[in-house]
Amino acid sequence: MMKYIYMKRVPSNDVIVALKRRIRHVWIACVVGCSCFAISSIGASDAQAQTAQNTQNGYLEQGNALYNQRKYDEAIASYIKSIQMTPRSVTKAYLNCARAYSMKKNYAASDAFYGYYEEVEPTAAQDRKFKAEYKAMQKKARNQAFVRDASQTSVLQKVNELLLAQGPFLTRQGNGVLAYYDVLLRTGYAAPNLYAIQEKIVRGLENELVADITPPVGQPLPNLDRPGWEFIRNKVAKARQFADVAPNEDLLGAIESTARAWESYYRGDYDEALERFETTCHAKTPIPAAFWGRIIVGFQKDKNDALLSQIDEAERVYGNAKIGGVAHYFALLRAQVYRNLDDMEQSLHWLNRMQELLP
Repeated sequence: MMKYIYMKRVPSNDVIVALKRRIRHVWIACVVGCSCFAISSIGASDAQAQTAQNTQNGYLEQGNALYNQRKYDEAIASYIKSIQMTPRSVTKAYLNCARAYSMKKNYAASDAFYGYYEEVEPTAAQDRKFKAEYKAMQKKARNQAFVRDASQTSVLQKVNELLLAQGPFLTRQGNGVLAYYDVLLRTGYAAPNLYAIQEKIVRGLENELVADITPPVGQPLPNLDRPGWEFIRNKVAKARQFADVAPNEDLLGAIESTARAWESYYRGDYDEALERFETTCHAKTPIPAAFWGRIIVGFQKDKNDALLSQIDEAERVYGNAKIGGVAHYFALLRAQVYRNLDDMEQSLHWLNRMQELLP
């Protein structure tokens, strides 16, 4: 309800100036997004803002609450966290961050975030109110330059260098792209290109995981110990951490199944190992390491009758995956199977074939 204040005397010049400033402040807030018109949020108290859930929407709502309390620095920090978690889907965080920067008179940063919002929000081009806000901000930002912190530029360059080199993405020592990416987030970096970085990280982790559970060429088993299995599980979790980037769940499932099969093998539970390898071999996204593992377990269980066809299948899978330099190993495996079957003629044939195939 509007309240009227009746004064018994004419207000002083100081009072009039103060009222004019207040009116001007409210008018600017309406244009660039004040708490009444632009920032949609419940009237949260400090306690409510502090207990907002640590999710992308939680950070957005937390930022809105802080914005409404005119705590613009804290609001910007919350919006940036929301953007970092979901650089593509929670687009409102860009717009509200732009408005918060505007209230701080950091017009260059505000202009940048208006641009980010236009980039990620499909409806922005048809939103007249947004276009008017953005145009007004572009005029204000003409004499300001948006310059990123030197630490952000340096770390972002390192991230891009490692992405270009295709890794490493995460080593057992905690190094790699992910380590630099975490540092980048701590600098407060927030922009739509985080999505592309996240996507490359997920694909890179998937490829590294396949390599981690695949025995090196010439070795029967992968180089994994007990901490290695925990590392695999941790890396799989990292591949699933980004809300906007969907990992290849079929592939991750096959990786997890193969890793657990190797774990069973090292434990001496060959029946369980064989069952897990078989499951992965028939998965929607099979991986070569499972076919190799099935052969190794087959030797342990003396399943010589089935091994020859399994070796043929494994060689086709390795060929389809363009994994070279392994043909002589498959020849050696065949020679061993025929030896176990007491067919020395065929065993000798495949030993000679192995010699021919040596690189």
